[in-house]
Formats: sequence, C-alpha cells, structure tokens
Amino acid sequence: MLDRARRRPSAGLSLSLAIALTFVACEQRPAATPGAVDAQVAIASGPLDASAPPAWAELVRQERYAEAAKAIDALTEAARQQPELRYLRARVALELGDGTLAHRLLDGLEAALPLLAEDVLDRRADAAMAKGRFAEAGERYASKASLSQQLKASRAFERALDAARARSAADRVVAGKTPRRDEAEARARRLRLGGRSVREDIDDARWLAVEGADLPEAEGALARLAALEPTKPLDITEQTRRARVLGDAGRVDDAIKAVEEMPQAAGPLAQLERLKLRAEIFYKSRSHAREAARAYDECVKFAGPRAVEESFKAARALSRADRDDEAIERFLHLARRAPTSPWGEEALFLAARLELLHGRSPKAARLFDEHKKAHGDKRKEATRLRALSYLLAGYHSQAIQLFEQLSDDDREPLAAARARTMAALAAQRAGDRTLAVARWTDVARSRPLSWPALVARARLAEMKAAVPASFEPAPTVDTAPADPIRVNLPPPVDLLHRLGLDDDAEAALRERESAVTAAAPGRSTEALCAAYGALGRGRRRYQVAQQIPQSALFAAPTPRARWTWQCAYPAPWLDDVSANEATFKLPEGLVHAVMRQESGFDPDAVSPARAVGLMQLMPDTARSVAAAETNLSFEESQLTQPSLNVKLGARYMKTLLERFHDNVPLAVAGYNGGPDNVAKWAARLPTVPLDVFVEQIPYAETRGYVVRVLGNLARYAYLRGGDDALPKLVLAPLEPK
Repeated sequence: MLDRARRRPSAGLSLSLAIALTFVACEQRPAATPGAVDAQVAIASGPLDASAPPAWAELVRQERYAEAAKAIDALTEAARQQPELRYLRARVALELGDGTLAHRLLDGLEAALPLLAEDVLDRRADAAMAKGRFAEAGERYASKASLSQQLKASRAFERALDAARARSAADRVVAGKTPRRDEAEARARRLRLGGRSVREDIDDARWLAVEGADLPEAEGALARLAALEPTKPLDITEQTRRARVLGDAGRVDDAIKAVEEMPQAAGPLAQLERLKLRAEIFYKSRSHAREAARAYDECVKFAGPRAVEESFKAARALSRADRDDEAIERFLHLARRAPTSPWGEEALFLAARLELLHGRSPKAARLFDEHKKAHGDKRKEATRLRALSYLLAGYHSQAIQLFEQLSDDDREPLAAARARTMAALAAQRAGDRTLAVARWTDVARSRPLSWPALVARARLAEMKAAVPASFEPAPTVDTAPADPIRVNLPPPVDLLHRLGLDDDAEAALRERESAVTAAAPGRSTEALCAAYGALGRGRRRYQVAQQIPQSALFAAPTPRARWTWQCAYPAPWLDDVSANEATFKLPEGLVHAVMRQESGFDPDAVSPARAVGLMQLMPDTARSVAAAETNLSFEESQLTQPSLNVKLGARYMKTLLERFHDNVPLAVAGYNGGPDNVAKWAARLPTVPLDVFVEQIPYAETRGYVVRVLGNLARYAYLRGGDDALPKLVLAPLEPK
C-alpha cells in the first residue's frame, strides 16, 4: 500500500492569510512513495476545527463538486460566512453551473480577500454571465488586456445586445495574435453583428471560408461571401488553401469536394497541381491510402521530369495501404531507374526496410549493402537497420562490428547504449559469452534504469550471469540526512492550497517563486521543488527539475539527493492515479510514466493532433473507452479534468495490456503508435525477441516513446523499492491477441 498521506499536508484548518505553510525535509527510505514530498508539514490551527483534514478541501481536490457543496453547506453559519469559505463555495457553485449563488457569495468579497481581489472580480463576472447579467460581465472582461478576456467580452456584449461594444472587443481579438479558433469566433461574430463596411464583411467571410473552413464558425461563410461579392469567388490559391485546411482536419470528403469544385484550369501543369492536391489529401488521411496511390499514379501521367517523385509517392502510399510487396517492387524499380536522385536513394532504403519489417532479413541485408555501396553512410538509420538485418540473418560478426561502430559514433548516450545491447546479443548468438556479458554489464552500470539497462539486466539474468546493482554504494557522507530545508508557501498560495484549489495555488506560486528562493540561498531549486511538491501538482515542478544537472539523476537517490529524483519524477494526482492503477490492475507507476512523457504533467495540454490532457487522449479514443464504462459520458472540453483524463487513460492502457498479453513495452508502443499497427508489426515478426522488436519499430517517434516511458517506469519503481522493484522484461517473442 502506498503511503498516500505524504502526498500533501494533513492538518490545519486555519484560513488566515497570515499563516505560512512550513516544510522540513527529512530522510526517507527507497521504499517510500515516489514523487512524494520529503517533508514534515505543520500548519498552525485556526478558528475552524483542526482535528482532521477538511473533507470539503479534499473533495474539491478530487473535483467532486456536488459532494464538496454539501460538505461546505453542512458547516456552521459562522464558518460558512468566513471570506475564504464564501470564496470556495462560490467557486464550487460556478463548477456546478449555479451563477446566481456564486454571484451573491462573491459580492463585495474582494475587500475581504485583497490578495485574491482580481480573481474574485473575474469569477464574479463569470457568475454574472451565468445568471444572465451580460452587460456587467462584459464590463469586467473588457477591462482586461488579454485576448481571451476580450473574446469573452465580445460574447457578453453580444448577448447584452450591445453590438458596438461586441464588435470593438472582437476587433481587438482579430488584431492580436490569437488561436485560430478564437479568431474564427471573433470574425463570425463581427459578420453576424454587421454595422461595418461591406469590404470588412467580405474580408471576414473570405477568411472564414478559407482559414477557418473546418470550424463550426465557418458554416455559411461561402454563401455569405457569394452574396456579398458575387463576381469574385475564391481564387485558385484560396481554394487550394481551403482544401488543405479541410484535409488537415480529417474532413477528407469535404476536402476532395473542395478540390473538385475548383475551376478547370488549362494546361498539364495546372492539371498536375490539382491531382497532387487530391493525392496529398488522401495520403495525409491515412485511411485513404489506396485512393492516394491511385491519385499519385494519375500524377505520373502529367509530371514530366517530376515523374520519379510522383512514382515514389505512389509506392509509399501502397505501403501505407499494406500492399508492401507491390511497394517494394516499385521502390526497387525507381532505385534502378534514378539511382542518383534523392527519390532513388530513399526508395532503395525503404525497400530494404520493408523487407526487414516482413522478417526477410537476408534480403534486407543485401539491399542495405547495396544502399551503402551506392550512397555511403550518410543515412544513419540505414546503418542501424543494416546492423539489425545482419543480426537477424545470422551474420553475427558483421553485426557486432556495425553495432560497436554505431555505439562509438553516436553522441546520444541512450542511443549508444541501445546499440551496445544489440552488439551484445550478436555476440551471444555468435557464442562469445564473455563479450556479451561484458557489454550488457557495462550498459546496466553506465545507463542505470534506462530501457537499454532493463534489456541488459534481463539478458544477464537469462544467461545466469551476475546482474549488477543499478548504483554503487554511496559514500558515507551522502547517506547522511541533509540539513532540513524550510519552505514557506507565500500568500495566497497557502490559502489556495488549504482550500483544495491546488491548480490555482500552482499558478500563484509561479508568480511568487522569488519569495521561496530568496529564503533558501544556495538551495533555491530544492526549495522550489519542495514547494511545488506540497501542492500535489507536477507541471511546474517538472519544469523546475530541468535546472538539476543530469549527473544528479544518474547517481543513487541518497537521502541528500533524493529530492532531485522526486522533482524530476513527480507523482501528482497520486490518489486518482493509484486508485485507477489498482482498479485496472496496471503496473504501479505506469500512469505517471506515461503522463510524464505525454504531457509533462500539464492537464491543459492539447497537441496539434488534438490529443488532450494529462494522458494526451484523442477525443475519439476517449469516447470509445468511455463506451465500455457504465454511465460514463463527457463533453470533449472535460478531457482536461485530471480525474476523468486519468481514468480514461488508465482504462485504455488496460485494454492495450489485455491485447498484448500484459506485455508493457508492446502496450506502451500501442498507446503511441496505435495498437493495430503494433499488432501488425508483431504478426510479421513472430520470432523476433522483444528487445530487437523495439529496435525494428518503423516509427522513430514510437520507438523513442517506448524507450523513454520504460525508463520513466524504472525510475518510479526504483524510488519505490530499489532494484527489487524494477520491471522485469520478458524478451521472448509474444504475439498479440
């Protein structure tokens, strides 16, 4: 059982702003909770009952707002009337959609909570908006400089029927650097409100029809443009851009329709550009690879001197459509036809790689040899895959030589260590036990707790060779407890934390870090790590950890140095994470290992591909996972809520582990690269051991993702229980269900 009590302070209900939160660093054994704050926390008691932690604060932390409201309402009248509790109850009311109650509770509260005055006024504006007092809300929003607040002002004034002020706020949004969706909303509002010149309306309609083509705000923009300027429809450049915007958003049918609606320009060059755009849209969608191949074949007819390029793209599309044998044939034809062109070089490389991915390693080795002879060693990945081909084809001495060369030449230590593990495997298969053991032992010691170190430890155990400790025993001086470090959370950070508003506390501390560092000369990074750790959040703590020298993370987490590991490998939202890992029977630490890689512990993270939240879930994936849960439904905007995101992410990881027979590296690969892809690769390579399989993953991003997440998992495990807790890899081939 994890010691969850150490995650955050357990006492004290004083809500006075004058009271500071004090942390005293103390020694902790390796078996303690990873990422927890090595601290004893004392908070002076106050006017409320200090005999137990406030249930309402924990409920707020857990985003259980309906229960938090009941808990606060059950307090005495005197307690509920304290400014801090009025503020918290108003925040809870806003979360529950009760703007009327929130507005009443926040009225005049800025005077009683001067350090939160601006936030009180902002929240009161939100409450006014929720209860229909739109003009009041708009006044507050319009007084703020940020473009997001100006956008809110434009919404409020439109609903208040103040068109002039709504337009003015929208003008400021469009004039600034703002996200495309926000600009689309502002332009659509201006167009809807009218009251401007026809030229300005035309510009907004044209922008929405082109740059915002995929957004809901663009609905009707083309028709509006046609009504405003019937003699000047979108030109070919604008239509091309519109099609690409729709295609990039995954709206393939709409994108192709936009291409087909383009005017038929004369000449083969114009026809080629139209066909290329169509092929590009199909290819980017991934689910229309066959159509992309046919479209690129059409391009070849008009490409003239560029026919080689279009032929290459057609072959690449065939491979994406899982017609690899046809793709190989075409790649090889291109390589012979245009051996000195960039397309010929890449075609030969891809043909060799496809042979390797299908388990035809002797053919792959021959093609990689041909590639080296024709193009040298300028493509590092070709050398790496050539070495893998030699290993799998049984050319062990050549494989050893190449992997050793790769290890010596690679300036990235982790990549070099991975190459050494493959050299060791080649040596073992060649019957050179001494070299194999030496290389694996070196990796286990020199890159402790990394993916290659986990591989090395597993291989050494298989050979019944000695498995070295991850770290040498620390000098006696390092095992002694460090001098206690005292960290006071500055106001209003302390108050926000006690109220359970830890996200707000993290943001407030970010603006007041100097107050923490000034009190800890020579130990400023340690002080910041302790302060952020007490809040149970990881985003800024992880960022602060980037100041820690890497050498500190490659030494044992002794009592003096343990804080560096806890800062770099935090364990935020520990209660939610632990509960979901237990519910779905996930390896302990896996959720945090994924979270660290996916979002850097940022609950608001949204990727360019629209992956959302701590676990970077695609909305469609999240909906699919939620469908397997009884009575679990959500809006896409809720995916930034940590509790929901963690639950869905953990549930999805469970489905991946079930599919891949509890093989964590394969499940992790599926989380990043897609489970169907991983299953396809595994089915093609049924006799390849796990460590070699990972090196053969064709997506560099997914390959690196497995390496980093498994390294994270090892770190969390070591913090929890030392070498005995490390994940033990099963390297035998394991096919998916």
